[in-house]
Amino acid sequence: MKLRSLDNHLKKDKENEDLEKVRKNDRLMLEIVLGLSSPTYMEGYSYPVIDIEGEFYCLAINAYHESRGESFDEKISTSQVVLNRVASLRYPDTICDVITQGPIRESWKTKKDPALDPDDRIYYPTRNRCQFSWYCDGRSDSVNNLAGWEDSVVAAYVVYMGFGEDRVDGATHYYAHDKSYPNWSKNMVVTAKLDGHTYLRREK
Repeated sequence: MKLRSLDNHLKKDKENEDLEKVRKNDRLMLEIVLGLSSPTYMEGYSYPVIDIEGEFYCLAINAYHESRGESFDEKISTSQVVLNRVASLRYPDTICDVITQGPIRESWKTKKDPALDPDDRIYYPTRNRCQFSWYCDGRSDSVNNLAGWEDSVVAAYVVYMGFGEDRVDGATHYYAHDKSYPNWSKNMVVTAKLDGHTYLRREK
């Protein structure tokens, strides 16, 4: 089974770049940032090699889209929520699976061929039904703000490597302050409030 971004599927012909080409360009930017971005408070630390095509990439791209235009603290906090979900039995046990969690549907291109091998079938997330809205909102997922991407990569790195404490106190959810108060948050405990989001978790 091949899971592809809904956003790539919805692009018009002139914008319909191959998803792997888009991700390759984003990964190139990530490589550049990792080479240039060394937070001063980590000087002297021996940086391990990171699989930029795997879990770390998922964490960084999620921080970029979820907290684009917001503070570095917000990027740290939204990334921590992802890791808190990974640690919870209620959610998938990998970063990428947490971020892409949600109902999916098969592409009409493969659905019309009943003899096609299951591994060759293509699936897309159901629009506006995923856990992190950017992943299935119908907009482009490509990185277009290098400064925002750099902050996202560094924030994801800090959280991924376990530097510092969990500043959202185990939160597994958050909502943006410019959105209406969500119904799902009524029975949850607020653990932190920053400029852009309120962070919550279930009662222990």
